[in-house]
Amino acid sequence: MQDQTRRHSKEMLDFHEDLQLGKESSGMRLKDMKSTLPELLKSIREGTKSLMESKAEDARLSSELCATFSTYTSWLDVTLEIPSEALPKFYNAAKIFLNPKGDLIVVDEQGTINSQPLEEYPTDVVLTVIWHALPKLQSKIDGHLHMLDERLEFLGRMNEELRNLSLFAEKVKEEAPYPEKPRDREV
Repeated sequence: MQDQTRRHSKEMLDFHEDLQLGKESSGMRLKDMKSTLPELLKSIREGTKSLMESKAEDARLSSELCATFSTYTSWLDVTLEIPSEALPKFYNAAKIFLNPKGDLIVVDEQGTINSQPLEEYPTDVVLTVIWHALPKLQSKIDGHLHMLDERLEFLGRMNEELRNLSLFAEKVKEEAPYPEKPRDREV
């Protein structure tokens, strides 16, 4: 306890010495401080208000980003793996995934699974996850597009072949002689 008292006394002496810089009396220095204090406090209030508004906007935009991104993952029904090195916050993370619902799933080295909506994380985590997920989402979209292009090409060829078969059947029907009607037998 005595060490704290000594430290406190030293801090007070240092403050007193600061007030007397340049041989000014502490009274003059305090008078100067008193005149600038209202402006300083006003500046702090305005800064605090701006900071609060910015933090609210940050939270709103982060939540909106999560909702928009999960619209894509949900629509494509894809789970995206995020490199565990991307988020050093999760020290023991062996694997990290972003599922279609927008939940960040963290699997640690012991196999324990923690799942929580991405929007509940700080904006830095949200930005990091989305940044690493975007190229993977693009790859999934390209994969789906390639698969659909192949399917459309196959469907088009099948449709064309079936049309050709029906035209062939019509042509055969036109060229074939009409069979005679069977005659009624007289009994």
